[in-house]
Amino acid sequence: MDETTKWLLDQANTLAEQSKDYEDRAFFTALQAFIQEQATRLDQAQGEVDGRFWDHRRW
Repeated sequence: MDETTKWLLDQANTLAEQSKDYEDRAFFTALQAFIQEQATRLDQAQGEVDGRFWDHRRW
């Protein structure tokens, strides 16, 4: 996990803990899940680009 993703997750977690309304807490909790999913997709996409770049059949 890169520094930006970690920072975003920490900020969303802090805001969720500080929220007094259920809706706000639910939003920040869902935001954490979204951030994690986007980080996973980004990692997969980078792996796919690396895999396609090193595919010897396309040289």
